[in-house]
Amino acid sequence: MDEFWFFKVVNLFIASLFLVGAWCSRKGVGVWLNPASILFLFWFLYTALPLLAAFEAPVNPLALIYILTFCLAFSLSGLVFSWSKAFALNDLKLNAQFYFDGGLYSLVFYLMAVFSAIMIFIGVLQQGISIDQVIENPISAGGVYAGKRYSGEIVSSVYAQLGLQASYCTAILGGLIYGARSHGRSRKLVLVFSFVPALLVMAMQSAKGLFFFSIFLFLGGILVTRIYNKNYTLIDAKGFRSLFVCGLLVLPVVIASFLSRGIYQLDDLGQVLNRLRFYLVTYSSVHLPAFSDWFSERFLGESLMNYKHDYLTGGFYTFMSFFQLAGDNRELPMGIYDEYYTYGDYVKGNLFTIFRGLINDFGLVGSVLFGFALGLLCNMFYWHLLCKRESAFAVVFFIFFVAFTYQTYIVSSLTWLTLPFVFLIQWLMLSCLIKSKIR
Repeated sequence: MDEFWFFKVVNLFIASLFLVGAWCSRKGVGVWLNPASILFLFWFLYTALPLLAAFEAPVNPLALIYILTFCLAFSLSGLVFSWSKAFALNDLKLNAQFYFDGGLYSLVFYLMAVFSAIMIFIGVLQQGISIDQVIENPISAGGVYAGKRYSGEIVSSVYAQLGLQASYCTAILGGLIYGARSHGRSRKLVLVFSFVPALLVMAMQSAKGLFFFSIFLFLGGILVTRIYNKNYTLIDAKGFRSLFVCGLLVLPVVIASFLSRGIYQLDDLGQVLNRLRFYLVTYSSVHLPAFSDWFSERFLGESLMNYKHDYLTGGFYTFMSFFQLAGDNRELPMGIYDEYYTYGDYVKGNLFTIFRGLINDFGLVGSVLFGFALGLLCNMFYWHLLCKRESAFAVVFFIFFVAFTYQTYIVSSLTWLTLPFVFLIQWLMLSCLIKSKIR
């Protein structure tokens, strides 16, 4: 017991160092709104939350030190840029409303939202789920869809893919328009329409990934508009209040999605609450103890589980979508990894963070060097975003950086072929919209 509490205190101390890293990056760049601070703050949350929510699960401090080292390597590349010059050039830009609102923006945004919702609805119907099922009991319909997904019975559908692609674009455009507008009822309408496709997927398919990814695409768009408006804060008091209210509104929807997985059929309230706690802990906190256990076995030979190890796979797990485009057809489980880390009654899952794939791909030292190179790339496009007046590529890159960073607690976002295509489509679309607005 003494050893457990010792490691718990040590781990919480290491988690606090991510906040220190975010502050140091802020001092180096001059503002909080920079790639390194964003990465450090995400990983403060992704270490502190599991250490508290999955309190009983052991975590090896060495695994935390490795993640901290990766984030530090990522941040060091920021030292090579002249940030004062970049911010001086950014001061010469017009505000965000000029670039990201009015003109065709609203028309394209609402058309994308409606188109996405229709395609998603048709895609669900193609799985043999009737309109009556969806309307009368969407929770039950979502459970049926989830069952088909886990049993491999989902029929490939071009409608579902179109709906998915359009939903990402809707969230990105929504974030840009919402951030560019200062006030008005239309701003609230943009907020609602931005998440209609993702909410439909969560209700009718019992899938939450799209919704949370859309949130961070939306927030990435807002952060871009803050840069154009010369407001370099990540969040303020008003933002905290808005997040709290949105969280209260979203929580019942998330719980309803969990209920669709059969919980609503349980009669005992205690069983329902225990099952909900299991899902909440599993989805928010299993990644850290699971990665720690895998890390311990690979480098120390100490683990609660037995894992399959890959050695220096040359980027396959990090850039899987590009390998597949090049014709790599190696088979993997649906969740990338088929080992399920289990500890106690509430901690179970196969989320091992992006770092398991990075270490498999490049080794322990190589993955840290990769972190430096990745930081150099992200800081370069952030610098480009500050210096250029209408760089659609830099805008889209930064938005996806925010969303990809959010997803690092799960796996590399480049695992899925959908996202590179979305990036390309959104880049071309935004280029046309900005050019039409300037004309």
